[in-house]
Amino acid sequence: MTSSNATTLSLKEIVEREKHLRTSDKLRKSEIIKELRGNILILKINRPASRNALNRNAVYDLIAAIGEATHNQDVKMILLTGYGQVFCAGTDLKQLQDYPNPEDYFYGANYILRSLVKTIIVCPKIIVALINGPCIGIGFTLAALCDICVCTKEAYFQTPFSQLGLCAEACSSYTFVQHFGQSWASKLLLFGEKLSAEKAEQLGFVTRIYVDLQDVENRLWPKLEEYSRLPWESVAISKNLMRLNHREQLLKALEAELKEIGKLRRGPVYQKAIADFLQKSKSQSKL
Repeated sequence: MTSSNATTLSLKEIVEREKHLRTSDKLRKSEIIKELRGNILILKINRPASRNALNRNAVYDLIAAIGEATHNQDVKMILLTGYGQVFCAGTDLKQLQDYPNPEDYFYGANYILRSLVKTIIVCPKIIVALINGPCIGIGFTLAALCDICVCTKEAYFQTPFSQLGLCAEACSSYTFVQHFGQSWASKLLLFGEKLSAEKAEQLGFVTRIYVDLQDVENRLWPKLEEYSRLPWESVAISKNLMRLNHREQLLKALEAELKEIGKLRRGPVYQKAIADFLQKSKSQSKL
């Protein structure tokens, strides 16, 4: 069964199906640390052993956390960040080892990515991405959907999609052009160029670079707390108006990307990358 077949299923149905497929992860724990600090909900990707790469459980947890915040009147702002010194190292391919066949993992993959992206797009709360280190693949494309991005000096950004035989994802075929202009969007998405924190600030993708997490605590948090005390109705309406003309384009880009990703996952470059990765993983497990 292909990923496209899963578009008629609900996220709950896909989750239930996967419970019978996994060969590990018997004890389910949240991959996202949640902390409510005043009116600001902190969502921290907590997978340090995988450099905060997102597995499917982490995606489920992000969808649930952002969805809950959408309807929580006590939350005015969401801060998305990573545990430790890494924001997100992309998608965790190690999770493929939890499935009897890689095709079982690809089942529903597009539906789940669509659910996460739409959850972010429709969220009325201000979403701030604090990029506290390397921001790769899905980490970068999700950050581009946030309202504000800031980073530490150790951060860098990269989307190695072409090298894996994949293409732009999570609306990045649209958001990257909006953020960076055509030339830099091409360098990032087509060629996998690395973007430094300094260049990201020059291009306006991040609004400020902080020295370290202590600097974040000293300088960013007072500003966020100040923002969170602004009249919520006014802020929410302005955000909606700013996104009004972009929402249709975002959704159009998302669907076009998912269609092509579904094809490329079965292409020779990506299939070889997956096969090589699984073979390497098996070899390492025997050591």
